[in-house]
Amino acid sequence: MDFIFNKKNNIFSKKEKKNNLKSEVKSHNKVKKYFLNEGENIDFLIMLGLMSEDGKIFKNSYNKFRQINKYLEFIDETIEELKSKNLIKNSLNVLDFGCGKSYLTFALYYYLKKFRQDFTFNIIGLDLKKDVIDFCNDLVKKLNYDNIKFINMDIKDFNGEEVDLVFSLHACNNATDYSLLKALELNSKAILAVPCCHHEFYDKISKNKSSPFYDNLKIMGENGIILEKFATLTTDSFRSLALELCGYKVKMVEFIDMEHTPKNILIKAIKSNPSKTYLKEKAEEYNNFKNFFNIEPMLEDLLKIYYKKS
Repeated sequence: MDFIFNKKNNIFSKKEKKNNLKSEVKSHNKVKKYFLNEGENIDFLIMLGLMSEDGKIFKNSYNKFRQINKYLEFIDETIEELKSKNLIKNSLNVLDFGCGKSYLTFALYYYLKKFRQDFTFNIIGLDLKKDVIDFCNDLVKKLNYDNIKFINMDIKDFNGEEVDLVFSLHACNNATDYSLLKALELNSKAILAVPCCHHEFYDKISKNKSSPFYDNLKIMGENGIILEKFATLTTDSFRSLALELCGYKVKMVEFIDMEHTPKNILIKAIKSNPSKTYLKEKAEEYNNFKNFFNIEPMLEDLLKIYYKKS
């Protein structure tokens, strides 16, 4: 058997080193526990065609399955933050805008029912497509779920009671802005938005060739694919600043790995009580940001009545 010495002159065999390393690697490869786990019989996943009757996730559904679990992690973190700040107690009202086939809406119901039995809750999903809404309401009946309903309606026309959480996933272009407006109208304690299709800023930046942006970053403005990506980041940065001025503490985080979807930035906003000094700093940052691009975003017209005075 071969032996080697370490710096303290302790002797150990190469074979022992390999075994120890193997044991160490094994200890770090523990399977992470998610809210939804393969092998469990999860009724809504089966009904939505993501899981087989024996609990196996279909091969072409793994990305969606990971996305749903990541979403529930954010929901759990958000609820804990709302509780710690005394923004909610033992009830939760949720509005999901642009719910589509409602993978995430049904996942939220499952999570609240199974893991948050300390809460009472109500969930409303909105979508413009009647056939989608009919599908979701039919599924609610088949699953025998309560306190959840789906409405065929534009979010601009929704007039309900105050909500605790507004969620908007992949709402196209300015539809995200209208979901932010509705969240403010409903005095939402928290907002989770994953925007999509940022056309407005791309069009306005590309046509504003006299702006300081073009003077300093011409190489980006004259390359379409670069400008498209840059406009995406710029739009969501502006949304973040606008929400800060409305009295929210905002974070932008990666919703799901880029390899699964390029639409992966989640804007997380929690109602806060910012100081006048903080608001003044954010207002200055906001104005500098806007002046640099020399544009007037539609979002400002929508939200400016909710901007806090510094």
